Amino acid sequence: MKRTDTDLEMEHASIAWPSSDAAIVTIRNAGPLNILTSAVMNDLRLAIEEVGRAAKLRVLIVRGEGDEAFVAGADIYEMVDLDETSATPFITHLYALCEAVRHCPVPVIARLPGYCLGGGLQLAASCDIRMAAEEARFGMPEVRIGMASMVHSALLPRLTRQSEANWLLLTGEQISAQEALHSGLVTRVAPKMQLDSAIADVVAAIRRCGPESVREQKRLLRRWENQPLDEAISASIPLFAHAYSSGEPQRYLRKFIESRREVKKAAT
Repeated sequence: MKRTDTDLEMEHASIAWPSSDAAIVTIRNAGPLNILTSAVMNDLRLAIEEVGRAAKLRVLIVRGEGDEAFVAGADIYEMVDLDETSATPFITHLYALCEAVRHCPVPVIARLPGYCLGGGLQLAASCDIRMAAEEARFGMPEVRIGMASMVHSALLPRLTRQSEANWLLLTGEQISAQEALHSGLVTRVAPKMQLDSAIADVVAAIRRCGPESVREQKRLLRRWENQPLDEAISASIPLFAHAYSSGEPQRYLRKFIESRREVKKAAT
């Protein structure tokens, strides 16, 4: 696909627009395992926030360079020199990065070709859709290096079975892509050679949906995380009515009805 003139490169992140409404943010200059240093996390957050401001955006893909890893964790060489004072800015970089993903106004797809560990798994968990290669490996090794998994590790019990979250967080052991799929940690698994094609199919599916309805759905998903069930249900009533002010439901419903009429005509 043709790149546009809105592509952008920073030291540790690049923004590419392979089409007018789909963006790819890629980790760069972070080694073959795409390790998260403070500088990498900061650039990546800035890139995601920049993309999220584009009104034309309908879907974002987050990936690392190469296929050995999505992100194999945070930089242990930076972490070993932290103290009680400097540890807070470091973990805040990871927190801010994951929050930028969670609050990006459109669906965010994580491309997971290989290792996805520690802070990398937190980043992937913050994405809306996780597409993994069969060779991908997942783990939370923090307990093996003297600390508990924190910040967006809290998403894991919401994504997967509690028993699987316990295993990952308490043992530091890795699991396979198939185990991650079975537990609900990843969305789909594909052969590595077909991973980009599988992601393209997801992008195409999102494009078939109403852009405003998808953005509203993402807002609702974030809101539902913090709302009691009864409140989440009842609060949606005025949102349903408000959706019609955009005209999008009317357009998409008419298009759907017309397509059904054409199918019926073809069948007679």
